[in-house]
Amino acid sequence: MSSTGSLVVLLGLAVMAAARLQIPKIQSLQHQAEVLSVQNPSNGPACFSFYRPMLDSIAEQYEAQYNLCNSQYEDQAVIEYAKWQQPREQLTSRGRNSCGRIDNCASIVSAVQAFECYAEVGSDESKTMYGISANAIEMLTDMEALYQKLISAKDICINNAERTYVEFTATVYEALNDCLSGKIILTSTPKYDITTTPDPDPTATTDEGYTFP
Repeated sequence: MSSTGSLVVLLGLAVMAAARLQIPKIQSLQHQAEVLSVQNPSNGPACFSFYRPMLDSIAEQYEAQYNLCNSQYEDQAVIEYAKWQQPREQLTSRGRNSCGRIDNCASIVSAVQAFECYAEVGSDESKTMYGISANAIEMLTDMEALYQKLISAKDICINNAERTYVEFTATVYEALNDCLSGKIILTSTPKYDITTTPDPDPTATTDEGYTFP
């Protein structure tokens, strides 16, 4: 495989993972790798074979963490939404009862008694409606605050995943470019260690370690 072909294979997964990020530093290092692979074609196959698994692993872990951040947010949002169903139903019931009392006035035959009914019930139920409105505003405020907290947690989770991805990807690309330029001579089979500690906390980061030659 030519060095250019090897580069395309190398950058495939890494480029897809970074597509949404558009990090200038990563893009610059990718371009540098392309230039160096053309300038030093004999170094390409060995360097790509050594560093590609690292870049693939970083990209895969970023995608997994990114998806986890979103799925945790969605799952928690469903749980929290369910908690508001009972208060919502209670307000609905109070509203229907109030409207029902007012509707009953319409069945009164005597105009005088009907007006008296509307006057009395309207006054009573206006207080009920005011209470419904006040309760609804309070619940809405609490709900919006809660959902904003969930969104903030998701954003922190994604930012941590992106930061981890960028830091490790840049480190690997710098080593790859040193290899392509001949600054690093590979004398053994690839040896690298990747350890991941899953954490359900959406604000947690992924701990990874890489050992370079």
